Amino acid sequence: FGPRPDITLAEMLRVLKPGGRIAFSTWPPELYTGRIFRLIGSYAPPPPPGTSPPGEWGDPTIVRERFGERVTDITFGTGTMFLPALSPAHVRVFTEVNAGPAARLVEMLKDDPPRLAQFRAELEALTADYFSDNRLRQDFLMSRATKR
Repeated sequence: FGPRPDITLAEMLRVLKPGGRIAFSTWPPELYTGRIFRLIGSYAPPPPPGTSPPGEWGDPTIVRERFGERVTDITFGTGTMFLPALSPAHVRVFTEVNAGPAARLVEMLKDDPPRLAQFRAELEALTADYFSDNRLRQDFLMSRATKR
């Protein structure tokens, strides 16, 4: 979630020895968590100047460009994690309590009940697309590289 990729990558690489491996998982923008970021962004004020959306970390092309020539052997893979839950509404409540951006948005919308209800309905509908058998599917991107 590094909002300033240049600083984030510089620090990640600073603490890594040459030949050391870096690995991190992120959320592709077209899948569940990336879509939640977009949904929240559609209700929230714009981010501060100079920051980038978190979903960009889930795009291999952007990650590759950000690393540039500072790494070798960059690879990307995918994985899936499942969150047990009772329903999409249950996932929504969990998200509102435990995910910082969602919690801040709910707090921001508390004085606008119709807009808050609309956000909640959209979040539950989005969640329903990834919910079955009492679990939420979350696919992620795993990026790996070796520091030059």
